Formats: sequence, structure tokens, C-alpha cells
Amino acid sequence: MATNTKQRKNRVYKDIDLSFNVNALSGDIGKKLDANAIKQSLMNLLMIEPYERKFHPELGSPLSELLFSHMTPGLEQSIKIVIGQLIENFEPRVSIKDIGVRANYENQLYEVGIHYLVIGVDQPQGLSLNLTRLR
Repeated sequence: MATNTKQRKNRVYKDIDLSFNVNALSGDIGKKLDANAIKQSLMNLLMIEPYERKFHPELGSPLSELLFSHMTPGLEQSIKIVIGQLIENFEPRVSIKDIGVRANYENQLYEVGIHYLVIGVDQPQGLSLNLTRLR
């Protein structure tokens, strides 16, 4: 039992860097580790359009549909719920602490802040992004 706990604390999450930067020493594509890999995964999850992934049609965010609705305080709550459900359903490595959504009527966008814990990483993490009608 103690070894399982020890393994979880030493877990390292890895993913390729989607900017496709090349590692100067090895010549390989760069990689993202731990919290940075999870942050990249969350961004991808929120930006995937429904049916964009051919072999995983269940992946997809209805956020783009919501963004083309009229900006209302009720829509802020809907965006918050959708983000929470997406993360809960498709990113098991994350425990959500708080999701904040604020409408910026002047710039026609929603400011989103997600505070979460990565399982196996001791420090709390955050992700801030602006959701607009265009990517």
C-alpha cells in the first residue's frame, strides 16, 4: 500500500509541446511535463469543437455555441457549468477548486479563470484565458 502512495507522488505527466519547438540538444520535438502538460491538455479540451476528433466524437466543447449567444449573466453561469463538466468528464488528473467567468461587454469576450490541483503535484495551479467568438 505504501508503494502505491509513493508512486503517485512521483508521477510525472508528459506530453509533446504542441508549439512543435525543437529541443536544441537532442533535435527532438520539445515536451511538456507535469503541470504544464495538464495546462496544455485543459486548453485543448476547452477548444476542441464537437466531432473534431474522428475517433472520439464524445470529445468536444459546446463553448463555441455559447459564445455566439447574447452576452448575459446567465450565460456566464452556463459557461462555468460547461467548463466544469468538461474537466470532470475528460481530465481525471485534475481536481477543480474554482472556476470564475466574467463577461467583458466592452471587448465582447468572457474572462475565465480556473483554479485546480493536479493529482500528484503539491502546488495549486491556475489557467486564465479569454473566450471570444473567434479562436
